Amino acid sequence: MKYALQIISVLLLDLLSFLLSLWVSWMTRLKLYPLILSGLPDFHFTFGYFLGLFWIPLIFIFFMAYENLYTLKLPFWDETKKIFKAITIATVVVMAVVTLGKISDRVSRLVLVNLWIVSLVIFPTIRLWGKKALYMMGICREKVLIIGAGQSGRLVLRWLQRETHIGYDVIGFLDDDPEKTGKVINGKKVFGKTHHFKRFVRELGVKTIVLAIPSLGASTLSEWAGRIQKYVKNTLIVPDIYGVALLNTELLHLFYEEIFLLNIRNNLKSPINRFIKRSFDIAIALIFLPLLIIAIGLIGILIKMETPGPVFYTHPRIGRNGKVFRCYKFRTMVRDAEEELQRLLQNNDSARGEWEKFWKLSDDPRVTRIGRFLRRTSLDELPQIFNVLKGEMSMIGPRPYLLREQEAIKDRIDLITSVRPGITGLWQVSGRSDTTYLYRIRLDIWYIMNWSLWLDLFILLKTVRVVIGREGVR
Repeated sequence: MKYALQIISVLLLDLLSFLLSLWVSWMTRLKLYPLILSGLPDFHFTFGYFLGLFWIPLIFIFFMAYENLYTLKLPFWDETKKIFKAITIATVVVMAVVTLGKISDRVSRLVLVNLWIVSLVIFPTIRLWGKKALYMMGICREKVLIIGAGQSGRLVLRWLQRETHIGYDVIGFLDDDPEKTGKVINGKKVFGKTHHFKRFVRELGVKTIVLAIPSLGASTLSEWAGRIQKYVKNTLIVPDIYGVALLNTELLHLFYEEIFLLNIRNNLKSPINRFIKRSFDIAIALIFLPLLIIAIGLIGILIKMETPGPVFYTHPRIGRNGKVFRCYKFRTMVRDAEEELQRLLQNNDSARGEWEKFWKLSDDPRVTRIGRFLRRTSLDELPQIFNVLKGEMSMIGPRPYLLREQEAIKDRIDLITSVRPGITGLWQVSGRSDTTYLYRIRLDIWYIMNWSLWLDLFILLKTVRVVIGREGVR
């Protein structure tokens, strides 16, 4: 009964999303387009008329169900990717019905195009916050038990507590380490031994168990999975393949051999994908260029007013295929900054230790007042838009490494320089300056191995959120 209530609740959220998207699309065609476009035919369709076309939302709901969006529990961006696919296919089908059925005089195709665009924003947004509300109400909430209170189990708990819209409510841990029994981790207790899981399934109605002990090894994990599956509906396993590229991975089953293979595709080896990524860079750069030109001019005036010297700072960086290029940034430091850095590192052991770990200083005395503001907001990197237009950088990619960093990345330099460096990237949206240098290198490699246009879009949107919230910036 509760499972059916969950499906119905999410379906109602989608119907609400459709109605809101349809209303915005109708209002845009009725009020906005006549103001900016001349020669449009008279628009006589009422909103009530569109509501009478019940077959259109049915097509949307059908393809949402076809993508298993009423049964799967997915992270936001994975779910949004499926929503985009379902909405796009549904819109194509509706347009085909209108065109082939020769009813374009009764259904505005311009409203349908608007409906597609608006739905791509409204559907994921209402689903996200609606499912969070349903979780708080106890409707979309399923009890989960985590077996393993080590690092992997803690990461799973942190993920589920952050993304409550998935609908998993962790009741606690089980672990065979006696020192962990009774401890509380992020508000969840370690109850006891792992073999007690059957009691929790029976007495608390647990339907999902996360097996988060990757160190057990393949054979033991397989044995545990078989044992758990007899008692619960879903078994989630954390395998011992941390750091492996999985976004572009296909699972190949070898039934007789009882093993599986991971087929990892390097999407950036494809000339078509490289063309798509480059086209994406140019399109984004040209769209925002007029606004950026104004911002760059205003910032340049402020820099000149505070300290003498050039507005822009160029520095040689390692580009694609190891080619050196001049990277543009706003000047945020005093003159002779490099010489000042060497003096500081020689005389300050604390600063030297921080520099060796992060290759940055949290309280750098060389930075000007306007420079601190530009760094906090990441506006110092705006001039790199010209590097993008010149083909030296990408909107999203690995960091543009300094020449002196060649030794630190020498074992990975061929992979890192196989793509253009980016204005933003995974490290900027994953803690930014709070991450260690080696971790940033790992993130750059992970990005290259997992590249997709969807990943670029995710990083771009997350960058906006990080910059506005100034998360992790130093």
